[in-house]
Amino acid sequence: MLEIIIWLGLGIVIYIYAKKEMTKKACINPRTIKSGSLDISPQSPEIRILVLGDAGSGDECQKKVAESSAQTCSDKGCDLVLLLGDNFIMDGVSSVNDSQFQYKFEDIYPQDLPFYAVFGNHDLRGSWKAQIDYTDISKRWKMPNVNYTFDAGPAYIQAINTSCTFCSLWTLFKPSQKPWRIIFGHRPRVTSGRHRGMTAFERAVVKASKPDFMLSGHNHILEHIYQEGIDHIVSGGGGAPIHKIPEKDYPGRNFFIQDFGYVWLHLTQTQARVHFYNDDGKEIYHFTRSK
Repeated sequence: MLEIIIWLGLGIVIYIYAKKEMTKKACINPRTIKSGSLDISPQSPEIRILVLGDAGSGDECQKKVAESSAQTCSDKGCDLVLLLGDNFIMDGVSSVNDSQFQYKFEDIYPQDLPFYAVFGNHDLRGSWKAQIDYTDISKRWKMPNVNYTFDAGPAYIQAINTSCTFCSLWTLFKPSQKPWRIIFGHRPRVTSGRHRGMTAFERAVVKASKPDFMLSGHNHILEHIYQEGIDHIVSGGGGAPIHKIPEKDYPGRNFFIQDFGYVWLHLTQTQARVHFYNDDGKEIYHFTRSK
């Protein structure tokens, strides 16, 4: 009898701890998303995507990237923006009324576009549920869940919470007839930056889902690695401080710079063009993929 009580008590402790950790890491899905409600121009033969990561500093560095990226959208066209996490540096937001929503998002980006966001590790230090709830308040902010998917022209886009891969990676295996499959999350699958990429198991799961592109931030760099049939793009120069590291070789790396900037993608049914820009809005690298 005593042994049963001990095991029962241990089970309760483990359950409480696991629930607390899962809540802390935003593993729990808080709401149901109506199918198709997030789609943008799903029948269009092309889509143009602005990619910003680690942007939420609220200082002049974020402002400069925001202004330059807005000019790129004006010149080349943009249909949506992907925010790759650490949307609010350093400690996330406290509620939907947190002033950071205003001066780090609403006031700083002039584009009248949907901004689809995911969590970064800094966002989880605050109220991550507030970022989800802000979807119901803002005209532009789109974060309806901790993981979600949507169609955008010829692309099927999958947003994942890389702080809780146990609960997010399984969502990658939803079928789609779109020619391009894009995953975006905060932590990279592979990277030569100072913050590590995913574990071997996580990398294997992502590879098995067969994405064309994986977009991420976390490292405050601009980087392109082509490895195992996947184009890995790190766009972490959105405004957070740049931490210089010694440069090193990395398998499959085609481009790497430690600087502020952003990425712009143009996808058609048969071709994807990817362009990297610095914070002055100058193109510094590009590549093309075909189907």
